Amino acid sequence: ILSTEEITTYTPTQIEFVNSIYDLEPGFDFQYSVKCLRMSYQTEDISGTRIQASGAVFIPIGKNSLPLLSINHGTETDRDNVASNDPLLTPEGVTGIWMASMGYLTCAPDYPGFGISTALHPYIHAKSLAISIIDMLRAMRNYTNQEDILLNDQLFLTGYSEGGYATIAAQKEIESNYAAEFQITASAPMAGPYDLVYTTETILNTYSYPSPAYIGFFFTAYNKIYGWNRLAEIFESPYASKMSSLFDGTHSFAEINNQLPTTLQLLFKSNFLSDYRAGNETAIKAALEENSLLNWSPVAPIRFFHGDADNTVPYQNALNAVESLSNANGPTIELITISGGTHESSGIPCILGMIDWFEQYKEEQNTVAMQAIYKQ
Repeated sequence: ILSTEEITTYTPTQIEFVNSIYDLEPGFDFQYSVKCLRMSYQTEDISGTRIQASGAVFIPIGKNSLPLLSINHGTETDRDNVASNDPLLTPEGVTGIWMASMGYLTCAPDYPGFGISTALHPYIHAKSLAISIIDMLRAMRNYTNQEDILLNDQLFLTGYSEGGYATIAAQKEIESNYAAEFQITASAPMAGPYDLVYTTETILNTYSYPSPAYIGFFFTAYNKIYGWNRLAEIFESPYASKMSSLFDGTHSFAEINNQLPTTLQLLFKSNFLSDYRAGNETAIKAALEENSLLNWSPVAPIRFFHGDADNTVPYQNALNAVESLSNANGPTIELITISGGTHESSGIPCILGMIDWFEQYKEEQNTVAMQAIYKQ
């Protein structure tokens, strides 16, 4: 931990008032006041160099023996639009307040490139996202030791869109390389692009894509991460020369989206599209395969959530993930489908479903604890 700074505290009454402002009716019991902190901590960039990162922390006041939860945020392009700056302006911030008031010690990592970090965000890059989440979980444990906050043995991971992808990336990294340090209770990835090969092929084989900022961000980030130096070969003019500045952390997603065409033939070089569709872009295909999250064996149960009318992140990609990760001898891997749900409209139903599922595990923990006390 490099520093902590208190942002504010919300009482249950204030949380209910916030819900009324946003016209939200989550239907859960908010019991505890929540102290919100801004935390900075050390992590690594894509090259393994130590950097500073930040995130929000949500602490239930008056509750002990806490489960630990990481809420991993979705696609963002404005460096300042994160929960560590103002929890009420972000979905992960509001959800973090809810979860803390329900008794979870909750963090919302900003990721490299956001909050106090000024690097280009490693968008949809599995290793970078996973490490930044793991290091914030470590910082959270350090904080609880310093403040004499008692954790129980439960750890939950969740997130929407890029956050759904980051959730599975973190679970894979933890279970593959940090199993002695963390044991995940359950994870709930929502609307993420886990099968990057299928997702990218689906997008690039369409005539138009309604949110070109997503695909522009993806290729701009990977161009940097893998050192391709190919923006001028991938994108049409004048967009190729704009990409680096568009995704420099100072522009909103809507602002970027409005500057890019939805017709792919206008956004991408025709030679690039034809080469990709013909299977000639082998370096790009290799990067997509490297960062797809299908070929591993989960230990903790996973409940995916996805809308079947999502035209931003294909629903089939979630089906592919469930099929690939399911194993007769492994944990429960399932998909909850939001019927008719788009990428935008599925958010709230997914979050409410996630909370309900995690609460089942928390109740089991409480039952076990009460049985232990009774036996004593």
